[in-house]
Amino acid sequence: MATVEKVKKGRKKRIDRKKLLEVLTYEVVDGKPIYYRGYKEVLKGKKQPEEVMGASFLHGRLVMLLGAFLREKLKGKYVISGGELGYFVGKGWRSLDVAVFRYEDVKDKLRSRKYIDIPPVLVVEVDTHGDVENEMAYISGKIEALLKSGVKKVVWIFTDSEKVLIAERGKDWVIVGWDKDINLIEGVNLNVENLLNQS
Repeated sequence: MATVEKVKKGRKKRIDRKKLLEVLTYEVVDGKPIYYRGYKEVLKGKKQPEEVMGASFLHGRLVMLLGAFLREKLKGKYVISGGELGYFVGKGWRSLDVAVFRYEDVKDKLRSRKYIDIPPVLVVEVDTHGDVENEMAYISGKIEALLKSGVKKVVWIFTDSEKVLIAERGKDWVIVGWDKDINLIEGVNLNVENLLNQS
């Protein structure tokens, strides 16, 4: 009887761990999960999932400000989405902070409750939440995958260094300070420093 209980408890623990790992999955790349940074602390019971899945105040502000800025500038022809939007890429999916789509491309999916498989024209990322060994390899790999999938431009904002990486298909990637004006799309320029100072 005691053995049966042990087996049941062991099975439940494995199922709970599996469910927890599903919750802690940040992205899936080539069929392999990338977990949120700090996920091991959750598995050990030292932290709650929300503690590692949440973003910093600055990250949250930037994403909201960027979404509002783009929505105001691109009314009509484009749809702005974000908040870790799930985008299918290859044998997995990526989380996108802010994504800009042509209205015509997504007009039939505006109320979809699923991840999207249509490439945005622009993706703006702020830092990263993934638990990865080599952050620059992860970032460049994600950018290359997004560009290869049909995204025209990826802009990646780094809050620690206050730098911005701009990557476009067929062009050299450029890194500038976030106090510089950056062309995002159709003559819409972004200055991260100015955006943060406005609110």
